[in-house]
Amino acid sequence: MIALRKLFHSEALTQLARFVVAGLGVTALSVAIYLVYAIVLHVNPLLANIVSHFGGVAAGYAIHSRWSFRGSGEQSAASLGKFALVSGIALALNSCWVWIATVAMHGPAWAPVPAMLFATPLASFTLNRYWVFAPRTA
Repeated sequence: MIALRKLFHSEALTQLARFVVAGLGVTALSVAIYLVYAIVLHVNPLLANIVSHFGGVAAGYAIHSRWSFRGSGEQSAASLGKFALVSGIALALNSCWVWIATVAMHGPAWAPVPAMLFATPLASFTLNRYWVFAPRTA
């Protein structure tokens, strides 16, 4: 029972919960950007996806550095660069899930979604917590 109480009062779990909430908001923003570019402005969907990804990266850094991981690490050009790299890794991971599920395994378009919803965010959270916004050391 004590171990369970420690888990629910841990900084990592609090940060994970904030990361999930913020991630949902950032995802909604990215989808909105994509839809405006692809449907309203008639931009090529692949280009609209790239634009929305960068919009999500900018919003994600702003909210994760100020809220999800507040008090952990400092906001700097270095942390912004690390965050951008982690976001690129997440994009590459999702692309791998899509390729494996739909091309290599000839699965349906929805097949990579579970990995995109769970594996990639877990990898992103871990890299953000322990590298991008690593707790300050004395």
